Amino acid sequence: MTSGKDVLLERLISSGDDEALLDLKILREEFTGNDLEKAVMRRASGEPLAYILGYRHFFKECYKVCPGVLIPRADTEIAVESVLKFLGINDMATGDLLQIPSYGKLLNDIHFADLCTGTGCIGISAANEIVRAGGRAVGTLIDISDIAIDTADLNVRKQALKPEDLSVIRHDVLSSVPELEKLDFIVSNPPYITNDEMEELDSVVRDHEPDLALRAGDTGLDFYGPLLNVALALLKDGGALIVEHGFAQGDAVREIFEQGGLKKVMTIRDYGGNPRVTFGIK
Repeated sequence: MTSGKDVLLERLISSGDDEALLDLKILREEFTGNDLEKAVMRRASGEPLAYILGYRHFFKECYKVCPGVLIPRADTEIAVESVLKFLGINDMATGDLLQIPSYGKLLNDIHFADLCTGTGCIGISAANEIVRAGGRAVGTLIDISDIAIDTADLNVRKQALKPEDLSVIRHDVLSSVPELEKLDFIVSNPPYITNDEMEELDSVVRDHEPDLALRAGDTGLDFYGPLLNVALALLKDGGALIVEHGFAQGDAVREIFEQGGLKKVMTIRDYGGNPRVTFGIK
């Protein structure tokens, strides 16, 4: 007689998801018995694997994730790589990263903000690399979502090498500039999916990941003007604004940065060859 678990396994395998077999392998490694059956049921219903596992690896750390917080993606690691190249601690940089100029400041007192932080993965990963290079990173991780704030705070405590130097605060960057001291860099992976694109997203993303962390109006550009305003107000002279965006938004984001007066504006492609991060210096 076929068990309920076997039916669920067959459903997952035949779901049409290209990653189904790998997901199934991971679930079998993580869960047994009734827990496996429940996990497979959740995945077969379309819930992202990371939410079921409760974590996602990103850069060199393993971050807590949960429903209500955007799941970190490998493409976003290029934002961390861009920060490190700017700070002069990315000796393995290749491709477009080589265009990024060096800040030229010692690492003993770097101050930064990670806006729309979500899990906190970008800011924590960058801070940890600064610490590993012998420096000190004083950072503020900012989001408007209470779930994101709680998750980022947990990740700071669990994953940051120097958690005492990182703080997490709630603030709406669309409304005003947060009250912070002058910063050496600002990094952000803001919402950038257009209203039309939201309807076309894979249901695994659209139906499970938070709309608040994805949707950014008709053009997908709602956040870049406000992020520029924060940068102009808070960056030190020579400091950098580094933002992620959609693969078709590089030209528009560069124009926003250049019209706002940033210098050495450039777009960096991710390791899949897609324009992913735009960089500018105050």
